[in-house]
Amino acid sequence: MKRLVQLLLLGLCLLPGLAKGESPPLKESLIAAGKAFRLDHEAGKTGALDRLMAEIESLGQAHPAKREPWELLENVADWVKNNADKKKAYTRLVRLDAKRHPELVKLAKEELAWLDFLTKPIELKFTSTDGRKVDVAKLRGKVVLIYFCASWCPPCVQEYPTLKSVYDRYHKEGFEVIGISSDKTRAQFDQYSKRKKIPWPQHYETKPWEGRIMKQFRVRYIPRLFLLDHTGRVAAEDTRKNLEEKVRELLAKRR
Repeated sequence: MKRLVQLLLLGLCLLPGLAKGESPPLKESLIAAGKAFRLDHEAGKTGALDRLMAEIESLGQAHPAKREPWELLENVADWVKNNADKKKAYTRLVRLDAKRHPELVKLAKEELAWLDFLTKPIELKFTSTDGRKVDVAKLRGKVVLIYFCASWCPPCVQEYPTLKSVYDRYHKEGFEVIGISSDKTRAQFDQYSKRKKIPWPQHYETKPWEGRIMKQFRVRYIPRLFLLDHTGRVAAEDTRKNLEEKVRELLAKRR
């Protein structure tokens, strides 16, 4: 599916098995729609998604038994960065015939629930491995980084000095870090935490990738970062390259 949208957005398509000169009207239409959307999106033109959705709607009505028009919309929803655009696309997919397109409807409902999660103040409570009580709701007014990591993850280890530096610099101004570890064993977690002298509270997931908090935040890779603003809402994700800039920006907005 991801391969399809890459080809469509590039205005390309692989059509194996077609005889020379044979016309594939649906695929050609999808290619043209995908290419037009890509060009409009890159140019920053308003209404690019609306135009694409209108074309997909037309193609869907003309080919009611086909999944491809709606798969294109699902892939575009996954590809765009703007959450409002994502929500608009997934909201249309939810209205599909669930009997005809059960997987797309199910996925769209899950994505809408995730987008809803990201727009609400985050609720997260636990007792950290060193006994501290953590309640994100009580940190409203501060900028909070929820950081998913592990000692076996090279990027996590490499980036720790930078994260620690940002923490040391802005902690007194209201910047907090909450660590969620997916180390393979508690012993490895304890050894790494002690060696690095990690100062912020941490939670150790006893079932990495299947743990409660990992599932709550849909963590599928690490390092995974969720930066919360003073209202407790997710303001940015995966700010690995510009963490200090974003922290400084969010702290300034509190004032």
